[in-house]
Amino acid sequence: MSLSKVYFFILIMSSMIFLSSSSFFLSAYLTEQLSNDDYRKGQLAFALKHNHIIALAIEEQKTAVGSIEWLTLNRELAKNQILAALKLGHWYQQAAEKEPNLMQTNKTIMWFEQAIRLGSQKAHFLLAQFYYGKGQIVKAQAALTSLPDKLPDDDLAEAVLLLRINIFIELGDVKQVKFLVSSNEFILTNTKAQRLLSDIEKYSVIDKKQTLIDKVNIKETISVENSSTCLTSLQLFATNLSHLRHIDALVERFKVQQPLAKYVCFSTPRYISIKQIDCIAQTGEAITCDESRWQSITTKVNSRHIGLMLKEGGANVHLGILYFDTNDNSAVLSHEVSHLLGFVDEYPLIKGHDKCQGVQHEMFSHNIAVLNRYYHGEKKEVRAIVLDNIPWAESINADTPILQEMHSGRGIKKHWRLGTPIKYQNDIGVHLSESCQKNNGPDNSALTNVKVSYSSFKPLNRHTQLRYFENDFPKEYLTLLERKPSDFLMPSFHYNIALSLYQQGHISKVKYLSLIHISEPTRPY
Repeated sequence: MSLSKVYFFILIMSSMIFLSSSSFFLSAYLTEQLSNDDYRKGQLAFALKHNHIIALAIEEQKTAVGSIEWLTLNRELAKNQILAALKLGHWYQQAAEKEPNLMQTNKTIMWFEQAIRLGSQKAHFLLAQFYYGKGQIVKAQAALTSLPDKLPDDDLAEAVLLLRINIFIELGDVKQVKFLVSSNEFILTNTKAQRLLSDIEKYSVIDKKQTLIDKVNIKETISVENSSTCLTSLQLFATNLSHLRHIDALVERFKVQQPLAKYVCFSTPRYISIKQIDCIAQTGEAITCDESRWQSITTKVNSRHIGLMLKEGGANVHLGILYFDTNDNSAVLSHEVSHLLGFVDEYPLIKGHDKCQGVQHEMFSHNIAVLNRYYHGEKKEVRAIVLDNIPWAESINADTPILQEMHSGRGIKKHWRLGTPIKYQNDIGVHLSESCQKNNGPDNSALTNVKVSYSSFKPLNRHTQLRYFENDFPKEYLTLLERKPSDFLMPSFHYNIALSLYQQGHISKVKYLSLIHISEPTRPY
């Protein structure tokens, strides 16, 4: 017997239990004829006219799924039939996934809730799963609360258990995760269960490893890269398993696609409970966190830098911590990693950024220098002074000019405007950068304003990945990095913790007071 016939038989049998009041106006003979698939067209038409459930079920089988007639018939059947309500819930759910909108979402919820009212335990799970997929974790948890601890259907019981574990992971309730994983109430044997338990082990969701070893045959070991070419080590975190898997895939793409990959050693991504962090993450705004909260992971992490992936929020690097979201690709990750390695954005930094408040006191990055726009004196001497303050000076050819003479009156020392002429735009030189565009002093060529006029400069005239994510990271910058690999590395993430504690007034808790400065470098890069 085919599955469709089995399903139809179940529907017919269940329909006989929930006969509508109109059915009592039909003879027992007609009901029997419809049930046995032994009826004439006139009898079916008569039964349909009176909304006889068996007749509606027969007609529904003839209609195309999703058609107006199919929807109409199932809406009528769903007044009493669990299967019809579930079919409508599934149909609207698929429609919502293809073209998300509020109406499709509300219809999905409405029909799953109707199936729940009719007594379907499976509908509780399906509604919870729908909420979970939309990131509405609290509603997903609530949808499961009415289910009994023990369910007669083993497959449903296992599916509910797996969803509950995922929900508690999202909510950061590690204690409940441990409890459910340790439970012997269910034997977890299917592929999804094995993968979940393997991921719990892989991403260090709970510490009780023996529990997991007893539950599942874990073959994958946690990998920690060790390479002599690495300039920094980076431990990435996320608050749920889907994000951790996403990090794994993203890092693999980064290694294949981005030249900076060889300079960074990655450990296996790690889970962190949402309860352990305190962050503000909104679309279009840089992610910010109370970095003192990272104290909880210091004994578990042996890397110089750490990073956190959240659902949304602008990617940025603050000192030794990298923040990014699920929409960021390998180019964005490369851009942010470059900041950890000592490169600065070549697009306009936020107004008030500390690096743009005046001429630099010392070199601070591989690719940006903030210097006076105007100089006076002998060209050779001025050139030497400028090159002493530019980290890429060794890459500038002796015949590439970096100064342009300004007109001046007789008897006055020669005056120069800093910048490589357009004729040499393809050379490594001293080219204006947009980095301090929002912050620098007035660009006025009058000699009286020379002292207050400064700007940011960069080695290359063309746009790079430091300006636009989709651009390449230039080979010239890799040369700069290899020439001075440690000069501009961001400090360890411990610096962030100490600085945050210091600013909160917890002086006694600061373990690294020798690192602390009174003023905080302005985020973000």
